[in-house]
Amino acid sequence: MTGGARRVVMLGLAMAGLAFAYLGMEASRLLAGDPIAYYTDIAVVAAGIVALWAVFARLGRHFRDLERLGDLLSMPHGRGGPDFAQAAGKDEAGRLAHALAEFLRHDRQGIARSGDRLSGVVSVLEEPVVVIDDLGRVEVLNAAASALLGIEAGGDVYDRLSRPELFRAIERAREDGQAVSAVLRRAEGAEVPVRVKDLGLQAGLVLVFPVRGADRHLLLSGERTVIRPAARAPHLGDEEPLPALPLVSLWIATTAPTPDEGGVIAVGTVRLAGPRVFRTLSLDLFVDQGGPVPAEATAVHGVTSAMVEGARPFHAAWPVIAEALHGCVVVGVGVETALAALTRACVRAGLPEPEPPPSLDLGRLAAALDPALDGASLDRLATAFGIAPNPRSGPFTPALVQAELAAALLSRLGERGVTTHGEARAVAADQALPLTATSDDGRP
Repeated sequence: MTGGARRVVMLGLAMAGLAFAYLGMEASRLLAGDPIAYYTDIAVVAAGIVALWAVFARLGRHFRDLERLGDLLSMPHGRGGPDFAQAAGKDEAGRLAHALAEFLRHDRQGIARSGDRLSGVVSVLEEPVVVIDDLGRVEVLNAAASALLGIEAGGDVYDRLSRPELFRAIERAREDGQAVSAVLRRAEGAEVPVRVKDLGLQAGLVLVFPVRGADRHLLLSGERTVIRPAARAPHLGDEEPLPALPLVSLWIATTAPTPDEGGVIAVGTVRLAGPRVFRTLSLDLFVDQGGPVPAEATAVHGVTSAMVEGARPFHAAWPVIAEALHGCVVVGVGVETALAALTRACVRAGLPEPEPPPSLDLGRLAAALDPALDGASLDRLATAFGIAPNPRSGPFTPALVQAELAAALLSRLGERGVTTHGEARAVAADQALPLTATSDDGRP
């Protein structure tokens, strides 16, 4: 009871004291002729006033104790509650303080146990992982992250990573509500790929660096290094079953209306394992070509000059692009054109020409299932195979639409008897299903 309640109680006691004083004066006037009655009445009035003063003082102390308890509990994590509980009495405020102190003690123990579990999980991961608060202070990290960044718990991550670039990645992660990929510059000039995930309001952020072992030592040198080339992986043979085939949907935007011209200004990828789409394993990356984006390209791709301004040039963005494509079959509508654009960009940037990864053209697979779809656009293909429109549209939405289209096509191919990587490649090359493939319901 503080604030208005306290004022009402104190005002009531003050009025009661004035009433006693008034009664005392009236008694003195009426009993002036009877000394014994007079002094008896005065004694009773005085006792009442003293009792009121005692109640007034006790209530004043009670309210001060409650205010003090409230002030102490407003400190971070209620640090002052236990201290006040030790000095509090056995009245209502004292019992409340003791109860709150016990609650806070258990609460802190629960927080500590949760933090220990998080630290334990992070410590066993091979990739460098850092958990930071909203101010950029490191709360939890593993040994790999400490070795990569040269930082310890309690340090400021912005002393090791470019603040503007990390800010942009954090803003994208919070806007998308999922993990996003970025390339960050370290304090000594080296570049490192990272995935950023927002853990929620005032819960901090997690940074995962997709590098391991020897790759980590390359990044420590301060040189720009392609972490792993996008080479053909041995496990992507023709016998690989489609349900287990690692895939990545690739979408690019260039400074021209079509991907076979102009420079690369945006790259989007989404990972799949057969027909299973992993939306959080995605890459949304803008690339700065050093000039404005033509209006005709913006009209087609939705990428504006403001979006790419301040982004990395292609030679700095290529490591994370190569990492996203590594070890996967690349899929997309017109995927060969997109891969060719990346190869041209590597050559223009003075990078080694990458070996083309295995790929599957979704447009050709769709045409094999339904010849009427030959040459159809991504939007028409998505409609034909029941891909629901994405409620959150943006420049990188086509990468997700292609991933969902790939999942639908693989499931449909499986129903038609196409079950391996080699068979799917043959179908895409010939744009025709095997003669033994039949459909019971007549669907494409």
